[in-house]
This record gives sequence, C-alpha cells and structure tokens, in this order.
Amino acid sequence: MVDFPGYTLSGALASFFFILLTMKQSDDFKVISPAYLILTKVGEDALLTCQLLPKRTAMHMEVRWYRLEPSTPVFAYKDGAEVTEMQMEEYRGRVEWLKDDIAEGNVALKIYNNQPSDHGQYWCRFQEGTYCAETSLQLEVAGLGSSPEIHMEGTVESGVQLVCTAEGWFPEPQVYWKNTRGEKILSLSEHYIQDKDGLFYVESTLVVRDAFTETMSYVIYSPILSEEKRSAISIPVKLQTELASLQVIGPSQPILVRVGEDTQLTCYLSPKANAQSMEVRWVRAHRYPAVYLHMDGEHVARDQMEEYRGRTVLVSDAIDEGRLTLQIHNVRTSDDGQYWCLFEKDGVYQETSLDLKVAGLGSSPLITMKRWKDGEMQLVCSSDGWFPQPHVQWRDMEGKTIPLFSENLTQDSHGLFHVETSLLVRNSSIVNVTCSISNSLLGQEKTTTFSLSGW
Repeated sequence: MVDFPGYTLSGALASFFFILLTMKQSDDFKVISPAYLILTKVGEDALLTCQLLPKRTAMHMEVRWYRLEPSTPVFAYKDGAEVTEMQMEEYRGRVEWLKDDIAEGNVALKIYNNQPSDHGQYWCRFQEGTYCAETSLQLEVAGLGSSPEIHMEGTVESGVQLVCTAEGWFPEPQVYWKNTRGEKILSLSEHYIQDKDGLFYVESTLVVRDAFTETMSYVIYSPILSEEKRSAISIPVKLQTELASLQVIGPSQPILVRVGEDTQLTCYLSPKANAQSMEVRWVRAHRYPAVYLHMDGEHVARDQMEEYRGRTVLVSDAIDEGRLTLQIHNVRTSDDGQYWCLFEKDGVYQETSLDLKVAGLGSSPLITMKRWKDGEMQLVCSSDGWFPQPHVQWRDMEGKTIPLFSENLTQDSHGLFHVETSLLVRNSSIVNVTCSISNSLLGQEKTTTFSLSGW
C-alpha cells in the first residue's frame, strides 16, 4: 500500500488497517517496473511498462499513469475502456495504451514525439476495489542539438573576442573551450536560453589574447547521451578575411522615439561593401533570439524574439552598398535600451551599438483637495502615461519650489509610470500652487494650477 502526499500519519495508518479488515489476503498484489532509466531522444517515442506481482489479470482493474496527481492522469483505464475526461491536455493524442498482456498483469504506455516537458518521473497505479499499489518510472529525454558555430567579433583591447552558439540541446549541456594544446580555457561568459519547446540555446564568449598563434575549439557535450559536438576556428586565418578590414557604423547619437510611434535603426559598412551574402542581425543582450535576422536575402522568423514578431520590417534597399535599416512599429517602453547591429561573413562578426531612447509624455496633472484638521490642507496631484520616470515639482505663484509631502510612482502593465504626489498647505498666504510633471528626454512638461482662494 502507498501513502500519498498530504495524508497524516494517523490517517494513513487508519486507512491501512481498514483495508486489511475489508480485503482478503489473496487480493494483495504489488506493482513493479524496469529498474533502469528509460532514455529517449527529443522527437522519438518512449515505452513505459509495469506489471503486477504475482501475475494476475488486470482486465477488471483501474489502471492509471500519472505524473504529479492521480486525479490528472497521463492516461487512465477503467471498466475495460479508456477514460479521457481527466487526461492531461499535453498528452491528448500522443499516448497509446498497450494491453496485449493485460491478462497476465502486464501493461504499457507509448508516448509519441517526446518533448523536453515529458522528462521526469511517472507513476503506474493499479486499483482493485479499495486496494491500490503503484510504482514509479524515470523517463529521461535528451536532445542532441546543432553543432556549435564559432564567430569572431574582431579585436578588442585585450585580444580577439570569440562567440560560440548552438541550439536544440536538452537538458542543459556541458560546454568548454580548448586551445591548440588541448587545454581547457575559461570562458568570459556563458548564457543559456530555453525556447518555447524547452530546448536550450547556448552562447559562450571568449577573449583570446595570443590571437595570432591560436586555433580554438569549442565542445558541447550531452552527459545523458554521452555524445558531443565540436567546432574549431583558426584565428590568424579569420583575421585576414575581407570583413575584418571593414567597420560597421551606426548613429552617433541616441535615437529618440515616443511610445506608440515607429522608429528606424540604421547601420552600414564602411567602406561600402555588398552585404547580399552576409548575415545581418539586430540583437539586444544576446544573439538569440534576435530582434531581427536577415540571412541569404530573407528574414529568418524562427530566430526572432516573440515581442518583436509582426512589429519589425527591413525598409532599406541599399544592401548592395552595405546599408540596412530596420523599422520597429508601435514602439513600447520595453524597447528602450541598447541594440547591436552585426554583420557576419565567413564566421567573422563586426558590430556597432545603437541606443534607443523611448519617451512617453503623460496626461495633464489632476489636482484634488483633502481638508485636514487645524486649517491644514492636503493637495494630491496625479497623472498617467509617463516614461521614463518623470520629474515632479510643486511651485508657488512666484515659481518657487515647495517641498512635497509625499510621492508615489508606479508602473502599469505597459511600463508607463503613474504619478501621485501630495502637498501639505499650512501657510494661508499661499493663493495658487502649480503641480508640474516633466519628461527630461523630451524637454517637455505638463502643469496644472490650483487656486486656494475661497477655501
């Protein structure tokens, strides 16, 4: 008999003695499963098996395969038929019940097209009347991803910077760099991203200081499959390629755009060069996923960040001169920040950075009054729709700043700031006060004046 999580010890013992009193000893059985891990690759099928001991027919029993809770099974069989009402949504249409040997207590469940989400523990449970028994199985799902691609980003102050990328791995793989002598080299940074299917993208950066004598290798290894893939790059050869003599140029000043408007990010090669056969990508913090990827004359949508899908388009037709412009529609606050424009040819990248400043000019301030005791009065000024965080001031009729009583700034689901600030008025000589909210990027402010005369 098996105790389930959440049962108290006393409750479990009471249940145990109740079952002993209400069943015949001959009805006892246990469930066994393979002692080994079940290993399958992403996209392949897996077979989970379990059986009753001693052998006996399970035709009249209830059988469930589940992960966390029996109430939401991967598969359920009862009264000689499949029960689909409670089945986990992600397994509908992907599992097959194999009961050829059910008369001897042997059952199997086939899971088709295994995904990273299928990785983990499963339970096989038999129930007859009030008696049940179960066993667990461990399904290991592994994905052998792409071979690593090594790119060179030209020279940096301390040497040559290499970036290696690979995708489609599961679970998170082991990675390392090796030099010509086979020694492992510590990377400058490593970054892992899981895509919507649960597969890992890996990005590793290395700075090589002895650049003119080195050939570097990058190894990516799956400990579950005991398989690896590797790539190598000869740095002296790459430094002599055509692109190494080119530069990528971008705007010298930040690009300013208002929330909801369109903006353009332009970069170009200097001297002019045909970029038709080059890979060009705009990225944020990492190369994958990209803001936009242009390769072999086409947009590669599968590598694009979800938040830019349907909002970006390449508008420049001067690619034969090495000039490309990316337009971003309906700019959001989340678009604010730094971008990189990268040109690649023969494994060598050159890049430039672009700084996008997003600004939102909010609503005109609204001032409301709250009367306090002893002649004191509290004024509350509020406004919505500001970005970035605005500057707030109270001023008297002569334009002098009045110290505020409190200030509260919050961001809504779109990243826009809501401002609420209050002022405590004790001086009866003050006739008018002004609430001013300004956006330093736009150099604009909005004000509202409140008259205290007559109060």
